[in-house]
Amino acid sequence: MALGQVNVPGAAGMDAVEAKQAAQAAREAAEAAQRTAESAGKTADAAMQKAADAETAAGNAGSKADEALNAANTAASAATAAASAASAAEGSANSANTAANEAKTAANNAQKAANDALEAVTKLTSVINSVPTQAGILTYTGAAQTPSWNGYDTEKLTIGGTTSGTNAGSYVATFTPKEGYEWADGTKTAKSVTWTISKASLSVPAQSGTLTYTGSAQSPQWSNYDRNKLTIGGTSTATNAGSYAATFTPKANYQWSDGSTSAKSVTWAIGKAAGSLTLAKSSVTLNISSLTESVAVTRAGDGVISATSSNTATARVEVSGTSVKITGLKAGTAKITVKVAAGTNHTAPSDKTINVTVSLPDTSLANNTPDIIAAAAKSGQAANYWSVGDKVGIAVNGSFGGLSYNNTVYAFILGFNHNSSVEGGNSIHFQFGKTAAGVDIAFVNSYGSTGTGFCMNTSNTNSGGWNNSYMRKTICPAFLAALPTAWRNIIAACTKYSDNTGGGSNTASYVTATSDKIWLLSEMEVQGTRSYANSAEANYQKQYDYYKNGNSKVKYQHTATTSACSWWLRSVYASSASIFCFVYTDGSAYGDYAYYSFGFAPGFKVA
Repeated sequence: MALGQVNVPGAAGMDAVEAKQAAQAAREAAEAAQRTAESAGKTADAAMQKAADAETAAGNAGSKADEALNAANTAASAATAAASAASAAEGSANSANTAANEAKTAANNAQKAANDALEAVTKLTSVINSVPTQAGILTYTGAAQTPSWNGYDTEKLTIGGTTSGTNAGSYVATFTPKEGYEWADGTKTAKSVTWTISKASLSVPAQSGTLTYTGSAQSPQWSNYDRNKLTIGGTSTATNAGSYAATFTPKANYQWSDGSTSAKSVTWAIGKAAGSLTLAKSSVTLNISSLTESVAVTRAGDGVISATSSNTATARVEVSGTSVKITGLKAGTAKITVKVAAGTNHTAPSDKTINVTVSLPDTSLANNTPDIIAAAAKSGQAANYWSVGDKVGIAVNGSFGGLSYNNTVYAFILGFNHNSSVEGGNSIHFQFGKTAAGVDIAFVNSYGSTGTGFCMNTSNTNSGGWNNSYMRKTICPAFLAALPTAWRNIIAACTKYSDNTGGGSNTASYVTATSDKIWLLSEMEVQGTRSYANSAEANYQKQYDYYKNGNSKVKYQHTATTSACSWWLRSVYASSASIFCFVYTDGSAYGDYAYYSFGFAPGFKVA
């Protein structure tokens, strides 16, 4: 029986179990072939035995031929037939024997092949050709893990070493062949196999949400940040607005998604808070008395303050600390725009404006309101706009010195800051009066009469001097009341020194001070020298610039502007008990009795 080819699987081509199974099948096939061959041999032996039996029978038959002669023919025929049959049987037996021998040879060959195959399989299954390796990948989870293995057969190998781990890292397991097994290199000792648990991958944190400056320290919220997995460093807390860099470093069992483990820098920010701007004033009026004004600026933070003027010819602006200083340059309007730049912790707020009105004097005195004139006086700048002798019309309406008057009379400038050490500075001194055409006039009523009109006293005496005179106590206040309110409001009391005793003695102590809003000029103030007045007045008085400059001292009656008149002064005629000084019709110094009605040309101060 042909067994065919026994295929022995290669070590790399089949598992050891499969090789064992194939070897067993080959053995069973060989044993079956052997059994078949033995059966064929037995059949051939039986045939040969029959042939021998037949031969024996033939021999017996021949020996008994004589006894069976009668039956010889029959026996001969039978013998012939038997011989033929025996020959045929012998041929068959020979053929069967030959077949049996061939079958036996084939069976022996098959047995040998089976034995060879079994030997080969037995030898194959006892050799471990490859050392086990880790199957798949393990990643850190925080729990213990055991790897799977490629090439690990528990029937052939014993595992040892470290077979379970929790933390990321490398571990070493061992594999030892069991009894009957060996490595392909012929050794049976344990082999070490490294296996690993990989670090868990992390995403880089990022700032979550936004932060805005509050003035207090702040820390950002982070996405992808687990303090159990990452160590934070760098700058993670700040107060001021700006950008900062925090660092994140994976802990022992973690790594970044790119496989690195070094610290990564992450930028985070605190945004600026909304800026604010507040001005102490939204409008400013400047005049000659106050050509500058500072407006306080309140802002959030430390943003730089700047300011610009829409009309630099009218108003100039400059920043000083947290205020803007506005200076008026000429009459007009301007708009000051105040800006605050973004600061360390605040954004730039919306701009704010200041509306500026500059009211400066007109160089023509008559074109200015009393307030502007007063402002110029207070500023000390009046002389920069006007000159001594400039005049301004004032509507006089009232009764004074027995005169009822309602008309415009012009007051003119006597001087600026006159005798300031005694009478005060930042002032303009005026005197009534002039006509629109510029004629010097004095108010008159019952001119030359006694005890009425514009007299120094109603009786013929200078006792009490200027201080107690009818002129000072009655006429001057009445005149003040006849002036417009706007002018009364700006006329300032003026300290004037005069002989306030009288009585005809040139005594220095008689010269004392009074405070008057309306007053008469003194001899010294008009003439520049003392002729008849108390000589001590000169110690406290100065000549007005108007007269010092050579202007006429002659005044005309307001009712007859071609008729010169004498006009009273407040100085007592020192050598007389009944006379006050006056300016004669020719402008010279002189005096007359106190009860005469002469010209009234009062002075006043704006300060």
